[in-house]
This record gives sequence, structure tokens and C-alpha cells, in this order.
Amino acid sequence: MRVSVASWRNMKEKIVMIENARGIHLRPSGVIAASLKGYSGRAWVVSPQGKASPITASPLSIMGLSLRRGDVVTLRVEGEAEEEKLTELAELLGKHYDFA
Repeated sequence: MRVSVASWRNMKEKIVMIENARGIHLRPSGVIAASLKGYSGRAWVVSPQGKASPITASPLSIMGLSLRRGDVVTLRVEGEAEEEKLTELAELLGKHYDFA
């Protein structure tokens, strides 16, 4: 997983490359969404084209981004424990999933 860190105003951000062979489809989206359940902060994914989209505890909010293997996105998080949540989400977005 390739990741870099920067601060954007009051938010933390990381650049993440999508590594999963099939991109971020329904199952990985469910895992990522579950990690946001109960989180009081906010998270966004900025596409390679520069479009910022909020992600929530709904798998559809993540799956709708149509992230493919090799896409490089910027992940932004704002809220309590943002550094920890940012690290967790970056690992989940950059992970290779093996769903058989």
C-alpha cells in the first residue's frame, strides 16, 4: 500500500492507491462502511479527477465512487481521533481483499 500524509486546513489527509484486483466493489465497501459506523467525524474521498465525495457507514456511498485498481485517491477525515480513523480507512481502501 502506498500512502502519504498531509494536513489540509483542519483535516488530515492521505493519498492511497487502490490495490484490490477488482477495485472497491460491494464486499470491500461493506467492510469500509462498517468501520465508519458510529464515527462522529466526517470522511471524504477525492477522486483522481479532483471530485470530493463524502463516504458514510453505507456501502453504497463507497461503492458509488467506482474505485478501480490503480486509482490514486486522497482520503480526508475530520473529527475526533481523526489520525486513527484516517489510518484505518487508508489501510482498508488500500488493502487487497480475497473474497472467494
